[in-house]
Amino acid sequence: MRIREATSHQDLDEVTRIQREVWNVADIDIAGRIQLRASQHAGGSVLIAEADDGVMAGFAYAFPAGEHGEAFWHSDMLAVRPAFRGGRVGQALKWAQREHALRKGIRRITWTFDPMQAGNANLNLELLGASSREYLSDFYGVTSSDLHHGLPTDRLLASWDLESPRVVALARGDERAPVKADLTVSIPPAWNELVRQEPERARDEQGRVERELKAAFSSGLVITGFDKATTSYILTREHP
Repeated sequence: MRIREATSHQDLDEVTRIQREVWNVADIDIAGRIQLRASQHAGGSVLIAEADDGVMAGFAYAFPAGEHGEAFWHSDMLAVRPAFRGGRVGQALKWAQREHALRKGIRRITWTFDPMQAGNANLNLELLGASSREYLSDFYGVTSSDLHHGLPTDRLLASWDLESPRVVALARGDERAPVKADLTVSIPPAWNELVRQEPERARDEQGRVERELKAAFSSGLVITGFDKATTSYILTREHP
């Protein structure tokens, strides 16, 4: 698998096709070639992963952002085609994104993720070493994607400190040291199945997680890990 920056209009059009395949969204919810190219030119990045036969397996898209005088990247999308899942393509794209950002002088990357998806939580918090202290209610509104089930698009904002000791250690391949939790917040272990089989219960669970995490953040806690065994967020008083 080779990872490189998208360099042609054809590359960017293929990124657009992957969005349709992975998220099954209408055109109104897709970032097209014009937006992607403009973001690249403005200092962002569109990384693509290619198999040996040249087929694009996935992509990671980040655009320049700024807040309180800090320049950083917001990684708006990461997608891997179904045929290439399970091969750590998503992880490889994120670590390549980190290296690309550092070369451009960027020290932090943010992105949003669905707090109800255990797999995404584990990737972002445990395998990459990001943290979160902000809950965004219905951030994108109801979208055309089947993956969102017509529910409010609640999101956690992940913050990835690219040079923190934890992230540097994970980038080297070190195992992460256990984190002692001050509080845990559980999520359903199989969210998509729950939504399909018990939609009303799923709505209740989404509301419970929103309330518990917002209350935790208001008290000064930060999400710093995820326990796969119990599908629970690990919250601590201080960022490790």
